[in-house]
Amino acid sequence: MSELAVRLALIASALLVAGVVVLYLRSRGQGRPVEVSDIGFEAGVYLFTSSACQGCRSARRRVREELGESGFTELNWEQSPGEFHRLGVAAVPSTLVVRSDDTGTLFPGQPDEALRSYDPTA
Repeated sequence: MSELAVRLALIASALLVAGVVVLYLRSRGQGRPVEVSDIGFEAGVYLFTSSACQGCRSARRRVREELGESGFTELNWEQSPGEFHRLGVAAVPSTLVVRSDDTGTLFPGQPDEALRSYDPTA
């Protein structure tokens, strides 16, 4: 095999592996809502984001449209990794809806389902 063919094969292999990793990570982020207790946050909506997350911008925009600029709290991975770990946030964007009894539901992915479930009077 020529040197060019070997390099092309290596590049193709690397792209294939990268594609599989991206698909795997995306599938993890599209999980089902998870009930969480002993949260330690006030009742409300919490958006979990990361600086490198492409979908986080649209999630942030959607939550702002629905709740207003001060109607939610955003937690960024780079600034609060301990909270992500403690609450089991495995993918971004994710939205946590906390109830007044210190329980909540963590919704991975875009915030539409979380926003539908949110009742500010509860």
